[in-house]
Amino acid sequence: KTDSHQSNNLLLFVVSSVKMDRVAAMLLLLTLLVGILLLFLAFFSFAPVFCSCTLSLLYTLYLFVAYEESNIHHAQEFENRFWTILALLFSTALFFAKDSPFAIGNWSPSIGFTLVISIGYGVHAYDRYLHRQELIREHGLRRGSSAATSLNRLKALGIPVEEQLDTIHSCLSDIDQLLIPSTINNIINLRFILKKEREIIQIFEDVEPKALNYLVQHVRLGLLFYKVKDHRNFSGKHRSELIECLCVTRISALNVLSKVFVLHALQMLKLPANPRAEHWVRNILLNTSQDDLSELKTLTDSKGDYFCMMKLIFVDIRSQSIQNDLLRHIRKEANIQQAHMVMGTKKSKIRRSKHAWRKILSDVDDTLYCSGGAYPAGIDKRYGKKVVYPGVLSFYRELDLGIYGPEIWPPNAIGNLVFLSARPHVYKDVSEKHNFAKFEKLRNLHGMHTNPSLMSGDLTSGQEYILKNDMYPLALKKFENFQKYVSIYPEFKHIFIGDNGQGDVRAAELMFDSFPDHLEAVYMHVVKPIEQTYGYDPQKWRDKKFKPYFFHNYVDAALHAASSRNPPLITTKALKRICEDVVREFKAINMKQWPSPQHLWHRKDELNQDLWKANLFLSSSYSQKGSSNGKENTEEEPSPSSQVDLLQFEQIWNIGDLV
Repeated sequence: KTDSHQSNNLLLFVVSSVKMDRVAAMLLLLTLLVGILLLFLAFFSFAPVFCSCTLSLLYTLYLFVAYEESNIHHAQEFENRFWTILALLFSTALFFAKDSPFAIGNWSPSIGFTLVISIGYGVHAYDRYLHRQELIREHGLRRGSSAATSLNRLKALGIPVEEQLDTIHSCLSDIDQLLIPSTINNIINLRFILKKEREIIQIFEDVEPKALNYLVQHVRLGLLFYKVKDHRNFSGKHRSELIECLCVTRISALNVLSKVFVLHALQMLKLPANPRAEHWVRNILLNTSQDDLSELKTLTDSKGDYFCMMKLIFVDIRSQSIQNDLLRHIRKEANIQQAHMVMGTKKSKIRRSKHAWRKILSDVDDTLYCSGGAYPAGIDKRYGKKVVYPGVLSFYRELDLGIYGPEIWPPNAIGNLVFLSARPHVYKDVSEKHNFAKFEKLRNLHGMHTNPSLMSGDLTSGQEYILKNDMYPLALKKFENFQKYVSIYPEFKHIFIGDNGQGDVRAAELMFDSFPDHLEAVYMHVVKPIEQTYGYDPQKWRDKKFKPYFFHNYVDAALHAASSRNPPLITTKALKRICEDVVREFKAINMKQWPSPQHLWHRKDELNQDLWKANLFLSSSYSQKGSSNGKENTEEEPSPSSQVDLLQFEQIWNIGDLV
């Protein structure tokens, strides 16, 4: 009771301090905006012409960034021209406006003109360089542990796949000139480029099926699709011919992983860049069925970037009829999979042995790691800022494993972890790239078991929360993302893990109201008193049988997952592994990361209470297993192997001292 009282007092203190943080943040924002306005007005009085030109260009830039669905974003070439023209206009104003502080063109037009052209070309070349780096960047897709074995088999069959790959790379390097834009290069060296493009297409048309899959998975396919062009004034529609070969003519020869590579390359190319692109995507997905389709979707979401299935179906594809065709096909295949499970066929047993067929959807701030009370990210100050909660990654992994699949997470297995973030999507993948970099760090340093997918919020809901402290738009946006996600993965169950600091509980209730059969469980991390949770209404929840579980740490959550259901969500061994990971990860937190020693002591005491409860459950579980196996447990104390060591406190006083 004393511990609970102290915890509630701490949570109440956190809530009151967050309110103060919000007021301070709003005052700081207002001060910053007023300061920028005054600075601009002062500069405007000194240089009105230059400031007017700059303001017009900034407004144009805002429209370009804010409206990603506009035609100018339909192809990389259009975007590159926009940046080049914007740089030319700004540099012209900078060097030729009479009141500009850098009006070099007024006393030397030739120097000013040279600088304008140089800056314009520099921006043009830099944008091409950035896009090229994106095209050749290694994504998180695994090529399979048998890549070397596959190459050896192809060599044994006498298929010169390495020579063919070298030929494609050689032709691509001849086409891809770093300093010369493709448009100019196509005018200067048209016959040579047409010949090289034809060589590449011929290889993909004639190669053996096994070699085709090897080439697709090892060539820089995104760069290849971008550099091989449809030459409008000639008969060489080579880009369309190449993609048609892979997506239509030879689609039956591609395995699931190769199809994912092709889809990824098409997304990087931008689907609106070619009128046939949406039909190619449609053909790939319609020619994939049942478990292969599930694997294709999950692999597409496990690349570690924002080119995911949700973006493909709900953003990249503009045709409503094609979008409906794809969702209808996904639903039909899911119904077939479900029928196998209900009938208990041999195929269903194989499916169940692979993994749990559930998606783990999780919030980020105050659920994955502590926000440190940094407004507007979150309110939890019980751990240091950016500290990953002990046991959270193990909890994700064990939920993903389930109770029927393998006991330990297999190497190179496809994970089913998805993050539902309230942080808004900004132009292209600016915000997403930052999050994926954090996830990659978690994989390398903290052992996250898979590349997660990410569903972001939007600026509108974030604005409503910051300006009006209204959490409903945040909850509604997460629900809308979940609604789309369920339509892509209707064959999976879903577990939602969030916190009660913002709108996650209300979002979970909306999910339950619309998809009760798909939402398997809801876990809410307690970061403020439960009765102050937004949307908290226990009587209404009781009537509709909505049962979110509020947990204080991931030992608490894991114990509930292992003990409160029949069948449980995780195994007893999984519970023990999570508890052991919690102890190990808690000890690894640096003392400098704690807000104070008192915070360390309170969290240690709280974890020990739940570790003790977990040990009681582990003891009774192992005792029952021993009895069922015909072994009588004559010992009064449980076996040490079934116990998890508690966290030890530092002994400050020596025994016998008067304190």
